Amino acid sequence: MYPYEKAYDHVVTSTTEQHITTITLDCAENWNRISEQTIDELTAALQQAAWDQDVRAVVLTGTGPVSFGAGDLSVIRTKLAKNLVEARQVMAEIGAMVKLMYAMPKPIIGVAEGACMGGGANLLLSCDIVIVGAGASFQEVFCDYALSPDTGGLWALQRLVGPMQAKVLAFTGEIVSAERAKDLGMVYDVAEAGTAMDAARELAATIASKSPLGVGHAKMLSNRLHDYTLDTYFQAEADYLALGALSSDFKEVLAAGAAKRAPEFKGY
Repeated sequence: MYPYEKAYDHVVTSTTEQHITTITLDCAENWNRISEQTIDELTAALQQAAWDQDVRAVVLTGTGPVSFGAGDLSVIRTKLAKNLVEARQVMAEIGAMVKLMYAMPKPIIGVAEGACMGGGANLLLSCDIVIVGAGASFQEVFCDYALSPDTGGLWALQRLVGPMQAKVLAFTGEIVSAERAKDLGMVYDVAEAGTAMDAARELAATIASKSPLGVGHAKMLSNRLHDYTLDTYFQAEADYLALGALSSDFKEVLAAGAAKRAPEFKGY
């Protein structure tokens, strides 16, 4: 990350317990806006979770009434609106952060109870699975500011809802309720207000109980479908399946079955 001035002691926190890392956007006073500090700290937390062999699932959430805020206007004014070099520098850091979310083999469950706006909404939609509380909402605010979606917005949106719906949401800045987001395919589930994190942790625990190798391979196949033809897909499918069959985790499944016990997965 290039040098920048920190405005807060921290804006992101991260804790790990029972194979699950919970990463929290923790700057409610700034509406959890995406700032240079957010990019720096969130990227570091994601990298730590990606490389920690004890971590099998990640939960990404935000505190306060705005769970995932839009881009920080001070960054837009002082960097993006200053010159092309500095604008591209900031956007390259955002792109690297979102690409890490797609590329890391650990599944990421996004959780929101409040508003999700602009780049923050797109950050949440870049998670593998999204669970929100009944009071959550989504809004693509960019066109109101003469901007186009960032933080991987149209990449995520079009894959989730299709090109036409994605364009309407981007063009109009329509506020999308939690239930409508579920109907559109933007979220996996809508929980009773205040219980979305409980639902996410339950799902994360179930995923963490499975083979990390199998889960990681399934995520990689899903997230790279856009790169495959039918022929290359079946080649990749065969490679991943063979790698799984040759793994210690698969041997452990066979041993556990013979011993009539639950398997103890290692992830290799």
